[in-house]
Amino acid sequence: MRVPLSWLKDYVDIKMTPEELAHTLTMAGLEVEAIDYIGKEWGNKLITAQIVSLGKVPGSDHLSYTRINTGAQELDVVCGAPNIKQGDKVPLALLGAKVGDMVIGEKRTLGYLSQGMLCSPRELGIGNDHAGIYILDPDVEIGQKLVDVLGEIVLDFAIKAHRGDLSSVIGIAREVAALTGQKLRIPQAVLHEQDTPTTELVHVKVEDTDLCPRYSGRVISNVKIGPSPSWMGRRLLAAGMRPINNIVDITNYVMLEFGQPLHGFDYDLIPEHTIIVRRAHEGETLTTLDDVKRKLTPDMLLITDPQGPTAIAGVMGGAKSEVTATTTTVMLESANFRAGGVRRTSVQLGLRTDASSRFEKGLDPELALAGTNRACWLLEELAGGSVHPGIVDVYPQPVQARTISFSTDEVEWLIGMKVTQDEIVNALSALEFVVTPDEEGRKMLVTIPTYRSDVQEGADLVEEVIRLIGYDKIPATIPTGPLPEPASDNWFEREQEVRTLLIGTGLNEIVTYAMTSRARMVKLLAQADATSASFLLQAPVGVAAKAQTGELQKQGASTALAPFDARSLPAVVLANPLSSDMEAMRLTLMSSLLETVQENSKRNSAGLRFFEVGRRYLPVNGPKTLPDERRTAGIALCGPAEISWNSELSRPADFYDLKGIVETLLAGLKITRYRFTPTQHPTFHPGRCALLELPRPSSDGEETFSPVGVLGEVHPMVQQHYDLPHRAYLCEIDLETLYAAVPARQTYRPISRHQELTRDLAIVVDQQISAQDIQDVIVKQGGQLLRSVTLFDVYTGDPIPTGKKNLTYSLVYQSQERTLTDAEANTLQEGILHALREDFGATLR
Repeated sequence: MRVPLSWLKDYVDIKMTPEELAHTLTMAGLEVEAIDYIGKEWGNKLITAQIVSLGKVPGSDHLSYTRINTGAQELDVVCGAPNIKQGDKVPLALLGAKVGDMVIGEKRTLGYLSQGMLCSPRELGIGNDHAGIYILDPDVEIGQKLVDVLGEIVLDFAIKAHRGDLSSVIGIAREVAALTGQKLRIPQAVLHEQDTPTTELVHVKVEDTDLCPRYSGRVISNVKIGPSPSWMGRRLLAAGMRPINNIVDITNYVMLEFGQPLHGFDYDLIPEHTIIVRRAHEGETLTTLDDVKRKLTPDMLLITDPQGPTAIAGVMGGAKSEVTATTTTVMLESANFRAGGVRRTSVQLGLRTDASSRFEKGLDPELALAGTNRACWLLEELAGGSVHPGIVDVYPQPVQARTISFSTDEVEWLIGMKVTQDEIVNALSALEFVVTPDEEGRKMLVTIPTYRSDVQEGADLVEEVIRLIGYDKIPATIPTGPLPEPASDNWFEREQEVRTLLIGTGLNEIVTYAMTSRARMVKLLAQADATSASFLLQAPVGVAAKAQTGELQKQGASTALAPFDARSLPAVVLANPLSSDMEAMRLTLMSSLLETVQENSKRNSAGLRFFEVGRRYLPVNGPKTLPDERRTAGIALCGPAEISWNSELSRPADFYDLKGIVETLLAGLKITRYRFTPTQHPTFHPGRCALLELPRPSSDGEETFSPVGVLGEVHPMVQQHYDLPHRAYLCEIDLETLYAAVPARQTYRPISRHQELTRDLAIVVDQQISAQDIQDVIVKQGGQLLRSVTLFDVYTGDPIPTGKKNLTYSLVYQSQERTLTDAEANTLQEGILHALREDFGATLR
C-alpha cells in the first residue's frame, strides 16, 4: 500500500526523516518495502507553464501547435494530447530535460518547431494515464520547478493479511503516533443534514447476515458531477489510483484514508429504492463496472434490488446503477462483509480490487459509520450535495470489545525479558488499548479495540508490548540445559538418495506445485473417461493396471465415448483455491512433468531430461479423512538422448533410455530382483508401456511380483494435448513401495575361483510372449549354477515366420566348488530349452 508522506502528516506530526521513519516502522513489524521520491529526477528542467494559444497542425488529425509561457519566455511546443485548451497550466519539459529514458530535444514536426514537451501523468511517473496532459491547479504560479508543486515522498508498505486495520492512512498514522509518542488527529465530520429522512427514501433488507454483519446507507441529493480538486487528485495518483470524478474520487479517498470501502449508487436507478443483500441465485449473471458479464454462483453475496443484482458485495459494483455524469442523487453504501466470503468470490471470478483486498483482511464493522460520515462531509464540500438526515443501518449483532486478562509474567515467560507494569500500560495505551492494572503491579485487564481482531490472547499482547518497546531491547542469551537429540528423518535421507542417483544419470531436477486442476490432470488421458481416470488414483502406481487392461482395450476399440466432466475426477479439492488452475491436489507427477517439458520445448531444442521427487495426494473415503500422501518419483524424457554439437546427429531418446535410468536407480538402491512386464495405461502408447514389478511374499508363502511403477512412451493423443515436438517418455515410481524392497543389509559372496562357461541361447517364440516371462523360466530351470542371464538381441523379419520373434540370451554358468564341464553346461542348457518348449512352444533357432 502506497502512503504519501504529506497525507500522513495530516494526522500525526512527524519529526524524523523519511528514512528514519521507514526504519522505525519496519523494526516495529510494519514493513516499508520502498520509499518512492516522486520528482527526485525532475531537476530544474521540468517547470510549470501556461498555454497562451494553440491551433491545429495542418495535415494532422490530432497534433496541436501551442505557444507556452514559462514566466521568463515563450516557447513553441507541438502536442498530440486532446485534453488541453488555452489558459491551462501544464508541466513543461524544457530542452535537455530527461523524462524517463528520453532526453528532450528541439525538433520539427510537419514544419512546426517544438522546443519542449508537455507531460502526461505516466511520463511524470505519478500515474498510469497517458491519454492526456496533466492539468495543474489554476492557482499554481508559472515558472516554478515542478518538483516544488508535484513532488512527493511515498512510503510503500507490505500490509500483512492479519492487519486489516493498517489498510488505511489513518491506520498507519495510529502506528506512527504510538511509536513516536505523538498525538493522533482523526478528522471529524460535521454534517448539515436537511430534507427527507434517509429511512423514508431507501429500504434495506439483509437476508444473509452471516456474510454481511452490517449494511448502512445514506442518501445525498443535489450533487454536481465534476472533476476533483487538484489536491485530491494528486494524493490519489501518489497512492496509485486514477482520478475519475469527484463522486468516485471521494469514495476512493475515504477508502484510502479510513480503510472503509464505499460504493455509490445512482439513487434514481434503484428500482423501488430498495436494497436486498442476499446470496446469488443459480444461473444469475451481472455486468460489472469493467463491462464484463460475470456468471455468479450461490455462494457469492450480492447487492440486489427487486429486479436483480446490482453489485458483487465487497468486490465490484454493476453497470446497472453506476454513477454517471447525469447523476444528481447518490445512495452511498458503507458495509461490512465477511473476509472469507469476499476472498472466495474474488478468487472464483478472478477479480481483485482495492475494496476486496481490504475486506479480505477483516475490517471492523464499527468503521462503516465513520467512513460514510466522512464521505458525506466531502460530498457536501466538493460536490455541493445535501445530506439527508439519519442513516439506514442494518446491524443485528453489534461487535463488542473483548477483554483479556494479562500479566507481566507472560512477557518474561515468552521473550525472557522483564517488563514492568507501567511499561506495559504505556505501550498498550499508545495503541489505544484500554488497560486496567491491579494494585499488585503484575496483573491487569486489557480491553481490545474492535479494529484489532488479530489480538486474541495473551501472546498477541506480548507481541504488541515488545514491538512498541523495541525488539532490539530483548537481551541476547545463551541457551542452557542439554541439547535435544536430533530427530532422525529416514525419508529425507531416502529422497536425497534418489535425487543423487537420478542426477547421476544426467537428469535435471524440477520442483512444481502440488496444487493443480482436475482439467489439467485429465489432459494426461488419451481418452477421458471414468475407467481411464481411475489409473490416476492407483497407489502404488500401476497396482490396478492388470485388472483394468481388458476394460481399457474394450474402450480403445470403441469410437463413441460419453463426454467426461473433469469435475467428476475424484481428487482432493481445495475449498478456497488461489485460482481455477490450482483448485485440486495432484494425483500424479506426470502432469506437471509434461507441462515442464512443454514450456521448455518452446525455448530449447536440446534433450529435455527431468525428474521430480514429490507427493501425490490420493483421496481416502470417510468424513474428514486426510488424503493418502504417496511419496513418488517421476521422470520425463523428450528430444535428443544426449548433447551433441549437431542436434541432427543426436539419437532421439527412446523407451530403453528410460528403462536404463530406472535400472540405474534400482542398482543404486541394491535392488537386484525386478522385472518389466507389458501393460496398458491411458497415458501411454499401446504396446510401448511396462510395469516395474518387484517380488514380495504372498499370504500363502509363495513369492509374487507386484507393481511399483509404470513407464513408457507417451500416447500420441496426449503428446498432442501438450503440443510436444518430439516423442516423450514418462515414468512414475511409488517410493514407499520401492523402499520396502530395499534390502535392510547387504550380503556378499566370494568370487568363484573356478572358470565360468558361457552359452548363447537363440529361440523363436510368439510375438505376444514377454521376454521377462521367458527369462523367469530360464532362471528357475538353471538353478544355482546359472549365474547370469542377459537378453542381447531381439529380431523379427525374414527368415523368422510372421507373428514370431527371435530372442537371443547369453547364459553364464559357474560353480563355487568346482570347474563345470561342458557336459554339465550342455545338460543344463537342454533342460532350459525343454522347459521353454513346454511352457511357450519355443523352438531353437
